[in-house]
This record gives sequence, structure tokens and C-alpha cells, in this order.
Amino acid sequence: MTLVTFPKSRRAFAVFAAGVSFMGWLAVKPGFAHAYTISSVVTTGCHETITTDALRAVRLELASAAPLPANKNEQALITDLEFMPAGDMTDLGGATLLVGVRDNDLKGRDSNDISQLALVHGDPSAQREHCLRNTHAKEPGGSAAAVADCRAFIVERVGQALDGLDATGTPDITKRTSLPLYLSLRHDVNALLPTYYVRIGQAIHAIEDSFTHTYRSPDGMQITVVLDWVDEANGNLVEATDGPPHATDLDRCDDADPLRQRRHELATEAATAILRATLDPSQTNDQKMAAVEVILDQYLTYSPGCTFDNNWCQAPERKYGNGQGSGCSMGGRQAGSSGLRWATLLGLLALVGPARRRRRAGARIGLLAILMAGFFPSSALAQPASSAPSPDVAAETHTAPPPVVTPVKEPGPKDPSQTAFGAYLAGSGSFNYKALATTLGARLRVSRHWTFGLDAEWNPWIAVNGTTTLRSGAFNSYGTVILRLPLAYEQFNLRTTANLGISYLLIDLYGVPKGSTGLYAGLSPLALEWKVSRLFFVIVNPLNIAVPAPQLTGVPFSYPQYRATIGIEIYGG
Repeated sequence: MTLVTFPKSRRAFAVFAAGVSFMGWLAVKPGFAHAYTISSVVTTGCHETITTDALRAVRLELASAAPLPANKNEQALITDLEFMPAGDMTDLGGATLLVGVRDNDLKGRDSNDISQLALVHGDPSAQREHCLRNTHAKEPGGSAAAVADCRAFIVERVGQALDGLDATGTPDITKRTSLPLYLSLRHDVNALLPTYYVRIGQAIHAIEDSFTHTYRSPDGMQITVVLDWVDEANGNLVEATDGPPHATDLDRCDDADPLRQRRHELATEAATAILRATLDPSQTNDQKMAAVEVILDQYLTYSPGCTFDNNWCQAPERKYGNGQGSGCSMGGRQAGSSGLRWATLLGLLALVGPARRRRRAGARIGLLAILMAGFFPSSALAQPASSAPSPDVAAETHTAPPPVVTPVKEPGPKDPSQTAFGAYLAGSGSFNYKALATTLGARLRVSRHWTFGLDAEWNPWIAVNGTTTLRSGAFNSYGTVILRLPLAYEQFNLRTTANLGISYLLIDLYGVPKGSTGLYAGLSPLALEWKVSRLFFVIVNPLNIAVPAPQLTGVPFSYPQYRATIGIEIYGG
């Protein structure tokens, strides 16, 4: 029996091809719709920028808009936000206003979780929060109905915001609203935040969206047509009755042309006017509500007459669509999928390296055949029943070498069953909850199959979004038990590892103060011990589960990690 073999360098190419495949997936993954974008790992913070400019202007005019102090726990929340507020917005009031503005788009979800955000954006009952049509706002009269829904939402939220003021017209720090939030490290929480800033932020989001989700009069002051996202996302939009589709290119706030620059300016003016009117200490709440209605009449009035039959009054916004990379697609076959398949196939081919034994080679080729069969249509693999290998292939074939019968020496004493002391050093990276870990430990190998150890590790956590990327995280200390499966005639051994100990928090998180101490547990189902020399192993652990849980009382907190680890284990003797 013969088999095709490849140089050892091809193994490294497998890693490269897998990386290409992953990058290809990133390039073709589905997107979702925004209004003005919120700050995330891939989008610019338009809502945050507009709202910050508005509050900054009002703070120069009104003492009632002054920054609100944050206690230690609230400051931990602000530090752990998924976005970076401007330096003068890191007080409790400014940060809460920005959190409230973002809430219309997130509803407590992770800003990077596209599948969850698609559900938020596709909720027909929530379209009024973005000044978009719901599924019932059909033409004729659909735009008028959508504008009325949007205005009703804004008025409702402004009324709730005014309930969060004290007798002097200043935001009352004791009046709080529970808001679901997703934080960079603390993740899902329900935060008690000042009511005024939560509710006015939600109202301002809808006002700002009214400048990107509508066609407007030439001066930008009146709405002529409201756009549609839900029907477009569902693939059943009929423009004559559902209105024009949502246009991602209108969501940009980089002032790329005069029209979008004008919309940006008007959105900032309207947000500023709402904050000024509701924080004016000289007005009663009834007077403030009347002032808000005047502002809405100025910026959110519907002007009839633009229909499908007259091409929506030849609106200049018609030229804006869903630009490259902006993505209103919810899935489907992508142009890059063919290249993605070929990149992955190259990685699979590279894995079929030289084998020591015929049965191992046969198993590898069989696995490759199964993977190829699932990866390509059956017609793509169809070949004539009998065909001789080409001269090029024949030139690369040879008989497999005979099996190795000499045991491969291990690190430590010549007799591997003797007791041996050792040390362990490793580095890890987590690919779910982002984190790193550096581990140092002692080892006692009591037999060929059992090893025990004590380990200490520093486990810094990574915030993909937020004010600081790398944070101190936790210190973990634990006992280790290793069950080994020695393979005398192989260059590798197999092992399973379990860890149990304590986890000590090194930073303040919302609801979890620095110094909190709880349990640490870990499990490595399968790892390789590479017998590099008579002195040390290289431990290759492609998947280990680490669960530091520094707080077990009150609201428990854990930071579970799926890690890949590479380490060195040294033995004397």
C-alpha cells in the first residue's frame, strides 16, 4: 500500500489556511441595521458623539445639568462600559445619558452579538423607538402613522424623565430606574441609574434617528417619507405600500456630503433643545412638556404629498443605499464562499503528513475524504471508477516506513515509574470571554500515570470595547491532578488535567468589589505531552476550561474561559 506524503512544512501551512478560512468567514458574516451607529468594535459612535455635544452645550448654560457624582461601585460600572465616554462624560449623569441613548439599539445585549441585535432591530413593536415604520404603517398614510408613533414614544419617555427631577428641576440622584446592561467584563447586569438621564436618553435616540430614517424637506426640517426596515429584513418589502427601504449610507455621521452634514447638525440641535427644555429650572413640568411639543413640531412634523407614484418627490436621499460593508443583509450565500471553501480544503490537505504506520495513514486519508465529502457537493468529487495516478502523483509516493519499536525516552528518571519533582510554566489565551493567563507551578510525578501539582496564575482579562483593553483580572491559585497515558513508542503522551482552588479579584467591577474571593475550577479533557528532550515536555493543550468565580454570595460572578494553552514541564533526574 502506498500513500501520498507531504513535507513537514506543510503542517505549518495548515495553520495558515485555517486562519485564511476564519478571515473569510469574518468577511462574509451577516450584518444588521443601525440608525446613527452606536460605538462598538466595528462601528463609530454617532449617537454618543451627537448626545455628548448636546449635553456639553447645555452644561455651559444650566447648573441643573451639572455632573452627578458616582460612588465607587458606579465608577466601576462606568469604567466597564462597552464604549469610551468622552472625558467630561464620565460622571454618573453623563455616562447614564449615553447608556440611555444606546439602550434603544441594545436592550441589554452585547454590542458585538449580531444574532441578538438582529432580534432587537427586527422587533416590529420597537420600530417607533427608531422613527421607522412598523409592519402596520402602510401607504397611503404609512409615513404619517410612523411619525405619530415616533412622537408618541418621545413624549412618553420625556414624561418619565421629568418624573426623575427633584423640586428644583435638577436630576434627582435618589430616583433610579433599573436598566439591563451588558458590560465589557461584568457582562449582564441590571443597573440602578438616575431615571431622568435613562429616559431622556431613550427619547433623544428616537429624535436623532428621525434624521437618518426619513426623507425630509429641502431644509431638513420636515419629514416627507419614513423608511422601512422590518419588511426589508424579511425580504417582503413592497415599496409602493411599505415605503422606501432603510438606507445604511444615511446612518453615517462623518459629514461626507452637505446633506448628511446638515442632518448631523439638525440632530445635534434637536437633542440640545430637548435637554435644555427639560432641564430649565424656571419651568414647571407642564411647561416643559409644552416646550417639548414645540420642539417636535419644529423637527418632527410630517409634510404630506410624497408618494411612490411621484418617486417620493424625487427625494435626494434616494441616491443613498446600503454601502459596501454596511450590511443590511441578514444572511444568504456570499460571493466569497467559494474561496472560503478552497482555503479550508488547503488546510485539510496540509494535515495529511507522513505517517509511521499504514493504519494511521489510512485513518487520516479516510478522515480527509469524509471532510471533503461534507465540504463539497458530491458532483465535485465524482471521478471515473478506474483511473491510474498521474505521473506527478506517482513521483511523490513511496512505501511507508516500518513501525518504530524502540521506546522514546521521557524527561525525568530513566525509570519513568520513579517519583520525580518538576516545574511547570505556561501561557494561555481565552477565545470566548477574552483573557490571558500566565501560570507557574510545581509538579510531583508519583507514577507513570499520576502527577500532582500546585499552581498560581495571573489571569488578566481583555475588554474588546471600553475604556481600557487589558485589565488586571484575577489571581488564581489551585491544586492540580494529572492523569497521564504514556505512549512509549510515540513522541507524544496524552493527559487529562483537573484543577480546583481559589480565585481573587484584582479589580473593581459593578457589584463585585476588588478583593472578592471565591472558587476556581478547571478541566483539560485532552492534551499532548511532547517529549522534546530528556529534560522537559512541551504541553500542548488545545482546549481547557477555566472558571474563576471570585464572588459566590449575593449576585454570583464568574468569568468562564475556553482556553488554548502551551506550556513547558521540566523534570530532573
